[in-house]
Amino acid sequence: MEDSGLQVSRKAILVVLFVPSVERDGTTSIDQLYWVEAALDTFGRLFGGATAFPRAKGVWRDDERGGVLVKDEPVVIHCYTTPAEISDSARLGQLGSFCRRMGREARQGEIGLVIGDEYLAFRDFSEE
Repeated sequence: MEDSGLQVSRKAILVVLFVPSVERDGTTSIDQLYWVEAALDTFGRLFGGATAFPRAKGVWRDDERGGVLVKDEPVVIHCYTTPAEISDSARLGQLGSFCRRMGREARQGEIGLVIGDEYLAFRDFSEE
């Protein structure tokens, strides 16, 4: 966008996090509100803010369990950030730690995170 005379700060990198509603078994509910609030706090601290969209409908194929389809109602978190912020190793480390913790504590098979146009699948939830 060319300079339109507006005095604005620009954040051009979209980060998206999917907060699941059920455990990997597809039936056991998790405390989704807790994880949405924790994600919003994390994104606010790391990147200046985020927006949680109401529940969506989703499905994930669990290849480690024979391709069973896990249906879910994730909350989608959107956050815009700058190239400098998303390239900062300390911020990325904290974001990765949050994703691994959510995967581990919410008993997930995968935590999905999109940065720009790349989907990142967290499957190893071990602590650093």
